[in-house]
Amino acid sequence: MNDDWSDLSKTWAEPQADAPPLDTAFVRALIRRDRLARINYLLEIIGAVVAAAVVTLAVIVQALPWIIAVAAGGFALFALGVTVWSRRGDPGLLLDTPEAALRSALAQARIGLRWSWAGIAISIAGLVFLLVMATVQTDVWSAAGIGGLAILAAVPFYLRHARNCRRRIAAHEAALAALEAG
Repeated sequence: MNDDWSDLSKTWAEPQADAPPLDTAFVRALIRRDRLARINYLLEIIGAVVAAAVVTLAVIVQALPWIIAVAAGGFALFALGVTVWSRRGDPGLLLDTPEAALRSALAQARIGLRWSWAGIAISIAGLVFLLVMATVQTDVWSAAGIGGLAILAAVPFYLRHARNCRRRIAAHEAALAALEAG
């Protein structure tokens, strides 16, 4: 029995002659989205950890009321959990074949859709935290109101992002179906 796998590895490593070339603009967009998503993910994780640390410090140094500390800690943990949830199933950047690139783009769009819903959920949790803070410490109503308005101003952007992701999902699914059929 011949165990020489060189022909198979050569066939595997070389691109197929009949495979369509990858569109460079599409690949650049995939790379850009991947980079931005990873930077955003890292910043969100760091933000949740820093928020928890600031609240802990405020409890120790300024004798922050425990209800606010619990609400802030719960908010930070919720934001961290939802952020990690939104990135689940990330296959990374696959650019070996047009089909792999489309599957990467489809995964990016699905993650983007989950991220937008996570952003809305975190916004609601942020509003709850501000309400708890304003209820316990009545002297922060104006700051909580301004914070609440800033949070509410972000929601339409999350909704627009979700709409764009649904559009990209439909386009990538159609392109994959056409590629597999043709």
